[in-house]
Amino acid sequence: MSATRFIICVAAAFLASFSAALADDSAWSSIRKELFADRAISEDSGMVRVVAPKRAEDAAVVPITVYISGQIANRAKRLSLIIDENPAPLAAAINFDTAYREGGDIGDRTIEARVRLNDMSAVRAVLETDDGTLHAASQYVTGAGGCTSTTLKDMDEAMASLGKTRLHVYDDATRGEAWRDLQTQIRHPNFSGMQIDIKTNTYLPAHFVERVDLTVGDRPFAQIESGMSVSENPSFRISFARHGRFPVKAVVRDTNGNLFDASSGS
Repeated sequence: MSATRFIICVAAAFLASFSAALADDSAWSSIRKELFADRAISEDSGMVRVVAPKRAEDAAVVPITVYISGQIANRAKRLSLIIDENPAPLAAAINFDTAYREGGDIGDRTIEARVRLNDMSAVRAVLETDDGTLHAASQYVTGAGGCTSTTLKDMDEAMASLGKTRLHVYDDATRGEAWRDLQTQIRHPNFSGMQIDIKTNTYLPAHFVERVDLTVGDRPFAQIESGMSVSENPSFRISFARHGRFPVKAVVRDTNGNLFDASSGS
């Protein structure tokens, strides 16, 4: 390759990247105004951190991990997971119930989810604490087509197992016996409304999990508002302080009004 051609290729790649960044910033500006009005957001303060692959292996199932600093974890009120370039940018929001408060320094809280990526985009986490302060962080992820594709091999089989929900409670070995991770796994196609049924060549109607209520012991723990940007077979994992409050329970509702539940006594 000649030096001139090399420079042209590099310049083209830079302009494409620059254009994508501008588009992303433009999208975030309008999303921010819609969701948070003119409230101040402390970005990259270190209170919130987002970990995601820089390049998605499968844009229909992109793992996202959010870390909330122990300095504010006990005051977490609402965590919003936002994908700027998705048709429905607010992928999910986790509301931590004020009735459940882990006392003292509970360390960093970890939240994991799997989302769809319609186009290369910044994936953002915005945390609101109980005093109304907003903290945010983001990670840019390259990938496309996640909202229109499905990995389901057998639609009939998928619908037959619709709503099967499993709760897993894990000891967190890094923090000792007082800490657990609560994972909720839901069998659900989570149709986005943008996918084509190859048998009929028509769009599959939107049908997805829209809410998950989690209870630890006799206290509400968190409510997850979920949307079409969450991947099929949703999986959410949240760390929490044990404090002997068991069992744990999940109640799941989808957009068709179906209710599913699961519980674990350990």
